[in-house]
Amino acid sequence: MACLQHQSDEDVESASFLRGGQKETLTEIDLRAPTQQAHSPWRLSYHLYAYMLAALVSFLLGRYSSPSYAKDENLPISQSMLSHVHHKPVTFQPSPLYNDDPFGPDSLSSPWHNLTPPGKGHIRVANPLAFNISGGYPLNDDPSHPSAEEYTVSVFHQLHCLAAIKSKTARLQDWYSGENDKEYLQFALGEEHVRDEHIYHCFDYLRQAIMCAGDTALERARVVNGRVVRGVDGWGADHWCRDWDAIWKWAEENRTGDLKGVD
Repeated sequence: MACLQHQSDEDVESASFLRGGQKETLTEIDLRAPTQQAHSPWRLSYHLYAYMLAALVSFLLGRYSSPSYAKDENLPISQSMLSHVHHKPVTFQPSPLYNDDPFGPDSLSSPWHNLTPPGKGHIRVANPLAFNISGGYPLNDDPSHPSAEEYTVSVFHQLHCLAAIKSKTARLQDWYSGENDKEYLQFALGEEHVRDEHIYHCFDYLRQAIMCAGDTALERARVVNGRVVRGVDGWGADHWCRDWDAIWKWAEENRTGDLKGVD
């Protein structure tokens, strides 16, 4: 099938994130001694993706709660166009929008679909050299700005990768449960944004993004049935975060197109 042809990681990722089309309680991972059936590649892959997705979601998703405080004065020149974006205290709490059915359908009604603004985070920089950057995609569509280039705001690429891992996990879950036709799922698992090469890219990319952010918020112990237990779930911890609404608005205002969706 054409969708299963080999491509480089970079080609697969670029095609996945730039394409224009759209589609529309985490399962507990069984950590007991594996049975012969558990050695199935599909089951092992599902467990791997589900575990990694749970960890990534707990890091990347939170609900903003307090007013803005400090302006970021220490950005490099290449990011100084976003120096107006403040930091603000944010308390992470579980959200029913993402917790209730994390592996639900990738439809236009899914909250995941609305995680990126129109343009999907692809933005226009009229004079890249003024910000000491180069290597963007030449736009050549505005005679008054012949040097204009397209760049992508990293946080939206990160969310795109997280959503791709979510989609892959959902399809593996369907495969394992036998809920859908196997021939359809064989096709679905070969779609560009959930192909193995793209998912491997996303794991490494998100690893580096998490390490780059270096969130040092201190998380309290879990409370289960009124009892404090060893371990954390991340909820209730206070974090120091960039103003999401300001990032979204800026990316929307400077977008190069009107693509929608996080896939």
